Amino acid sequence: MSTKKKKVMTNGDTTFYQFDAQMGFWGVPNMEKEVSFQQRPEVPVRVKHNSDGNRDEEMILGANEKSIVCFGGSHTWGGAVDQEARYTNRLSEILNRKVVNMGHCSLGLDQVCLSVLQKSSKYKPEIIVIEQYPWAVHRVLNNYVNGYVRPHFVIDNKGKLQLQKVSSLAKVPFFRNIIGNFFAFRKEFTEFKAGINLKNTAGGTFVDPIFVSWKTRHYDYMYDIIDKILIVIRDYCLQHKIKLLFGLGAIQQQFGPGSKSELIDYDLPRKRLIELLEKNKINYVDMTEPMLKEHTADSPVIYEDGHINAKGHDLFAKVLHKEFIKLNWVTE
Repeated sequence: MSTKKKKVMTNGDTTFYQFDAQMGFWGVPNMEKEVSFQQRPEVPVRVKHNSDGNRDEEMILGANEKSIVCFGGSHTWGGAVDQEARYTNRLSEILNRKVVNMGHCSLGLDQVCLSVLQKSSKYKPEIIVIEQYPWAVHRVLNNYVNGYVRPHFVIDNKGKLQLQKVSSLAKVPFFRNIIGNFFAFRKEFTEFKAGINLKNTAGGTFVDPIFVSWKTRHYDYMYDIIDKILIVIRDYCLQHKIKLLFGLGAIQQQFGPGSKSELIDYDLPRKRLIELLEKNKINYVDMTEPMLKEHTADSPVIYEDGHINAKGHDLFAKVLHKEFIKLNWVTE
């Protein structure tokens, strides 16, 4: 038996990831280590990736067996949460069937779309769940994340969605840094022209402009891209007879005091996303009400930074299960 001590890391999404030509970055296969997260630094969390680079066990399906595949960002991946306590693991226990976790930290909806199209078929999904933290919809505009260049979609002059693949040069960190800095500058310059400064956090008075009503026109293009991405995901699932459900998490700001300004609406990205889901006839479940109902100061459902804790994951699984029953996708 090996007595090698697992290395304890501190906060670093990039420690779990490596360059991926299709997705920009993806989990390091067959990685296992103990990680100390800022949300609970006193309790190291075991992080184990399987051979596909997902934070999950090896998934072997029977000849006629199908699974439930869950996509999302760090909430689904399970930031600061033990692997067994995540909503995917809890859902698997509740349903007594295989649930695949394909969540990855900082993943955008565009990367989720590509993952659905290019990576999900291996697991023969009967149901696909996409966890979406409403604030994180802005990632479709951010082409450089955690030191990695991301593939992204643009809308061409004919109104068609076009994929901008990751340059082969991005495999080399030196060139990746150059390309990424160009993307970062272009994004900041576009925001500057729109009167948006995402770095203006001095004095603790910063409010993300994605929540500011009079700034929302700047994000119209973003929501247009999201609209077309949703259609691609929906049509893929329809074509392959896969049931599709979005799970919308409650954002950090909704657990604190409400905004005193009518110009600031913390529900704004959620409302816009729900409008698009309903427009495209995509099933969704909004976790806001049950999460706020179960959250107390003594027994919270989130960490201070907004990530869902073990209680929040358990609740997330129960709400998904209830929705599956409501949609007649599973029996009680």
